[in-house]
Amino acid sequence: MKRRAGTYRIATGWWTLILLTAIVLFLSAAAASFGETFRSYVPVTLSSDRAGLVMETNADVMMRGVQVGRVSQIGGGGDRASLRLEIDPHQIRYIPANVDAQISATTAFGTKFVELVYPPDPSPKRLAAGAVLQSKNVSTEINTVFENVVELLKMIDPLKLNAVLTAVADGVRGQGQRMGQATTDLNEVLLALNARAETMRENWRSLGNVADTYDAAADDIVSILDAVSTTSTTITDQASALDGLLLNVIGLSTAGTNLLATSKDDLVEAVNTLEPTTNLLLQHSPVYECFLKGATWYLDNGGYAAWGGDGRTLQLDVALLLGNDPYAYPNNLPIVAAKGGPGGAPGCGSLPDATKNFPVRQLITNTGWGTGLDIRPNPGIGHPCWANYFPTTRAVPEPPSIRQCLPGPAIGPVPYPGAPPYGAPLYGPGGVPLWPGVPPAAPAPLDDNGQGPP
Repeated sequence: MKRRAGTYRIATGWWTLILLTAIVLFLSAAAASFGETFRSYVPVTLSSDRAGLVMETNADVMMRGVQVGRVSQIGGGGDRASLRLEIDPHQIRYIPANVDAQISATTAFGTKFVELVYPPDPSPKRLAAGAVLQSKNVSTEINTVFENVVELLKMIDPLKLNAVLTAVADGVRGQGQRMGQATTDLNEVLLALNARAETMRENWRSLGNVADTYDAAADDIVSILDAVSTTSTTITDQASALDGLLLNVIGLSTAGTNLLATSKDDLVEAVNTLEPTTNLLLQHSPVYECFLKGATWYLDNGGYAAWGGDGRTLQLDVALLLGNDPYAYPNNLPIVAAKGGPGGAPGCGSLPDATKNFPVRQLITNTGWGTGLDIRPNPGIGHPCWANYFPTTRAVPEPPSIRQCLPGPAIGPVPYPGAPPYGAPLYGPGGVPLWPGVPPAAPAPLDDNGQGPP
């Protein structure tokens, strides 16, 4: 095929060069696009104590699990490391200006990345270009731990370490059973603590309330401590007087010991002897308060006037009464078994206000003078003509000897006609009264016709 006149044809070599150039330009553009060369970023600086051993450029910048940028440059100077961050401009609107940052790792041996921590109180302003963030921490690296362990091992003398390990081995040798028992006991303790875990948590929560209470009383506690310091200063100033007081107390204790040591057995016996009395006082202890309040009520309601009224005068009504026969043993042995109050326990009756004596409170009385009479039915003048009380003073006391010159009871008028003689029984079997006479028998019942028995 012939070429037309006036046309120009590019040589085949040039087409090859153009094709290669286009391929190179395409690959360069693809590589630049993949490397995000044509993409714009917001530059931010992160300052940290250190960047971490596995921190590299192009590391991710994450916030809430979403990648928002990358680490473009890592620099260091002095004691701190500086990381240049490139934040995606499309994500910058979600990042507040007061965002926190920390350098974390995906795993213990994994690479580092920058984590932006969303603040609890975000600022309305957004993160801007040129902002400088401070890293809160860098996660611990296994490499750093190994490095510290190696440095520690370099400081330990192998011979001394061997001696220590040998001593430990000798100490635990043959103690396996005891160590196993200790482990079992520890497990039981932990099981008991686990069962009380909720109670322990409640106690820790209550500790906060206790702390709040002490916080509210802080000023008072400080005042008390200040007063204690004043007291301690006073004690220090009066140290010599305090020494003298202590010496006197020691002397008094020595004298008291010498005085009471000879009577210790008597004191013990006296205490044992007083036991029945104290038990009786304890039994009647509910009555004491009533008695004292009743006495106060009586004095406040005319008691002082009844006894004179001016605090120095005593009014008495004295009279001579007809006497009873003297006490005779064992006929007149007293009976003291009075009880009052619910269930027979000691009670207050109408006290402390004695005017409130109705309805009558329960009162159980079992008192008197044995087979004698509390009140004679025919009062008269006692007529003993012989009385010897010296038998009561013997080592084994005996009753006094009292004799009458006239037989029978004391001479006195008969209270009323038909009165029973002194000392005679007043009631027969079944509670039938014997005085002034046995009552007549009840009439027999009538039959159906209204007639009595023949």
